[in-house]
Amino acid sequence: MTQTQTPTTIDTTKLSGASDLDIQEELRRFEEEQRRALGLDEETEHWWDANPSTFTASQRAHTTILVSGLTMAHDYFIEGALGGLGYKVKAMDCPDNEALRYGKEFGNRGQCNPTYFTVGNLVKYVTWLRDHEGIPTEDIIKNNLFLTAGACGPCRFGTYVTEYRKALRDAGFEGFRVILFQQKGGVGQAAEGAGLDMGVPFFRQMFKAVVAGDILNVLGYRTRLYEEVPAATEKALEQSKKLIHDALLTQGSVVWACWQARRLLEAVEVDYTRAKPKVSIIGEFWAMTTEGDGNYKLQRFLESEGAEVDIQIITAWLLYSIWEARYDTRRRMDL
Repeated sequence: MTQTQTPTTIDTTKLSGASDLDIQEELRRFEEEQRRALGLDEETEHWWDANPSTFTASQRAHTTILVSGLTMAHDYFIEGALGGLGYKVKAMDCPDNEALRYGKEFGNRGQCNPTYFTVGNLVKYVTWLRDHEGIPTEDIIKNNLFLTAGACGPCRFGTYVTEYRKALRDAGFEGFRVILFQQKGGVGQAAEGAGLDMGVPFFRQMFKAVVAGDILNVLGYRTRLYEEVPAATEKALEQSKKLIHDALLTQGSVVWACWQARRLLEAVEVDYTRAKPKVSIIGEFWAMTTEGDGNYKLQRFLESEGAEVDIQIITAWLLYSIWEARYDTRRRMDL
């Protein structure tokens, strides 16, 4: 069924010679006719996001910052890095199929799996605090917040924070705070007195955590497949993670901790004479990084099939961001 509209006409005789023609009045009349024809003459109340994100310095003592979304080593190290700056931090478990169910139940329709898994993982955790730990919803909202990265662009990553808040609201956690640090926001993204001071110390600790996580992950995948004693690599990795986490937590030497981790991994007996195919994992950022149900435990599946896994390191993304900023700065200098 098609809707017929009365054509709008402008008196062209007026345009041909009348010196006293009021162009603005003609345009105003034309606009009003078009708005009536399109049903836009009524006042429209647009949707807006309340964006609860207030986190002040006085709230640090009783507020736990939740982190998740990278590899288990990275999340654990970020927990230690921010803990070393005086924050209460909790690294959540790797998203699983139960998190996917929560994401599909409370998230928007038509999202991709990374959105469902990561958003659902947060909803799953706060629901567990309420239903199994018996913590009142008001206390969960008051004493917890979620920290994640943000960015611009057409992909869903630019709207992740809205997806988090939508799912949290529909799950009964209206007002739960989701705090962003922007991909291109630089090293000064927090105002004075803010609860999360995203200045140089913040990003220095985050950088250490990311690089250390990459180093340990790469060494693990290059060692585990060739070990002579089953589970020896995993044991060395767990000890190494504890060393690096504690170094970040106490703001000690991460380099020294990595050196100790090197000794632990060197002690693992390996046989590199066994030829193995090397398989590189590339593609969507979260799906190639996560180590759980989100990619069907792809890394461990490949190892079980006898392949050495070549992972993509997050440091490469950091180096690209640094190069991009330096390149853009040089271009602006020549304007």
